[in-house]
Amino acid sequence: MPKLFRRISKSEIEPEEILLDKDSAGKLEIPIKKNGILVVFAVVILVFLVFWGRAFWLQIWRGDYYAARSAQNSVRIYQIRPPRGIIYDRNNKNLTENISNFNLLVVPADMPKDQRELLVWSKKLFEILKIDDSEISNFAKSLNKNSVEPILIAENLDRDILITIETQLPNLSGVFINKETKRTYIDGEYFSHLLGYLGKTSAKDIKINSQYSLLDFVGKNGIELQYENTLRGKSGKIAVSVTSDNTVLSTMVAEEPQIGNNLILNIDSDLQKLLTDALKNKMIETNSSGAAAVAMDVNTGGIISLVSLPNFNSNAFNSGISPSEYQSIVSNKAKPLFNRAVEGTYSSGSTIKPFIASAALAENTIDPNYQIDDTLGYITVPNQYNPDIIYTYRDWRAHGFVDMERAIAVSANVYFYEIGGGYKNIKGLGIEKIKKYLNLFGFGYDTGVDLPGESGGLIPDPNWKKTVKNEPWVTGDTYNVSIGQGDVLVTPLQMANAIAAIANGGLLWKPQILKKITDNGGKVLKTAEPELIRSGFVGDEKLKIVREGMRRAVTEGSVWFLNDLPFKVAGKTGTAQVTNTFKKTNAWFAGFAPYDKPEIAIAIVIEGAGEGSTAAVPVAKEVFNWYYENNNYDKAK
Repeated sequence: MPKLFRRISKSEIEPEEILLDKDSAGKLEIPIKKNGILVVFAVVILVFLVFWGRAFWLQIWRGDYYAARSAQNSVRIYQIRPPRGIIYDRNNKNLTENISNFNLLVVPADMPKDQRELLVWSKKLFEILKIDDSEISNFAKSLNKNSVEPILIAENLDRDILITIETQLPNLSGVFINKETKRTYIDGEYFSHLLGYLGKTSAKDIKINSQYSLLDFVGKNGIELQYENTLRGKSGKIAVSVTSDNTVLSTMVAEEPQIGNNLILNIDSDLQKLLTDALKNKMIETNSSGAAAVAMDVNTGGIISLVSLPNFNSNAFNSGISPSEYQSIVSNKAKPLFNRAVEGTYSSGSTIKPFIASAALAENTIDPNYQIDDTLGYITVPNQYNPDIIYTYRDWRAHGFVDMERAIAVSANVYFYEIGGGYKNIKGLGIEKIKKYLNLFGFGYDTGVDLPGESGGLIPDPNWKKTVKNEPWVTGDTYNVSIGQGDVLVTPLQMANAIAAIANGGLLWKPQILKKITDNGGKVLKTAEPELIRSGFVGDEKLKIVREGMRRAVTEGSVWFLNDLPFKVAGKTGTAQVTNTFKKTNAWFAGFAPYDKPEIAIAIVIEGAGEGSTAAVPVAKEVFNWYYENNNYDKAK
């Protein structure tokens, strides 16, 4: 039988034949042709070019676009408004507080760009917030669609709306919730002119302080403005995570805001309320258009109470008042935002007389025991250019012969005409010396009180009259200044501060609202020490005569209504003419107590209320009674 197989030797194998492995022994592999290798290489190069082209397209050609998309599909950092420091009265009673507040914000650049999508977006907000759809629509149209700064949509969200919004956030691109605190004034009307209010930041605010944002509220008036940097604290940061299509994924606090420092004021909240109510009642009784009062510590300058009426409610501003609401307030003829206590300037009327007397004593113009004849109730002065023209300067009634103490007590105009402007054998102070001493008592200048908007008032002189009225100064002008009429203008704050200087023996203190600054833990950071403006410009022995005249005004003069108080007080009334007739006069009172050891001084003015003795003095009586009852005086004295 023939052999079908034979063993092949290695030498017989062609060079290009390759043995694969022992399992394939005897089997041969056919080599790849050259054109096959080229095909494989071409495929590899093509794949590489596709990937390289895609990378070039994404990173170079469309790099800016996708970088922007990438930035949007990330975490954004926004500021959180810090809780403001708390304001307390002198007895550590809260005047303000901060309450939790949930706000709904939107980033305009993240809102839907397509109009149909925007309508759907707006409709969802209508349904959730339950507000007029046109309001949302107008709101959306007003936004800068390129801005990434958050804009407030709604604030003070209640619990039900908050829950609904949280469930709908994935369907509301660009919308997120922010938790902050809201400023609340415990007695918003009683302290409105003292504390002021907050308002939304303006472009000017942000330019001044880069820490502010468009969502911030800052002090706009009163203590809130005066101590803005102290109360504000430090802003925190909120991290908002969004997808590339601008849907908010989550929000979290990245940096906790730091609460501002606290203020303790010299103000007594109980006295503030009592004085406000007393003034309101007297305004109603006299059909008055406005009133103001300041009570202060005569030994430190600390302001215990400061009231201006009509007032307003500070809480109306702390959430962002609407333009129409704000306009109704500012257009109110009664000017409720006007702080009459520090900005209002009034003719002082006879309350100026103790200061004219002080100046006459300091200049030795007259012996205080010298009696001036006021039996006629007027004096007459001929015109210096035409003796046939006679000017008559009247008293409010004839008083007989009066010395200085009695002249203060009964408010004798004739006496002050003569020691102020001179008459017959009495040379008088003259306007230069009158102005000098009224300035020394703080009239005609800002007192430096820690409240914004203070007015300096006016003590006129020949240069002022020539400049403003283009008229020469005459003796009659000096007479008018000597009794607080004519062009004299003072503020209630100036009057209270000046009366305090008479009461304490000639120390003019800087009025201060602030008592202390503390941190959030109660540590005292600063104490507002009393600041002395000047002293010694009129000696205490001479001021003692003036004080006695003011005491006699209580025992035998126009302030007799205070004579039955449980401790001795001293004071002076004023009835200041505000028109060409005496049909409308401002009612003044200025005084201090206790008489023997003064502690409190007060100045009160009630616009158009008539005489000081019948309108302003009863208000002062309520204050002095309260002060007596609340300062542990020995009732047996």
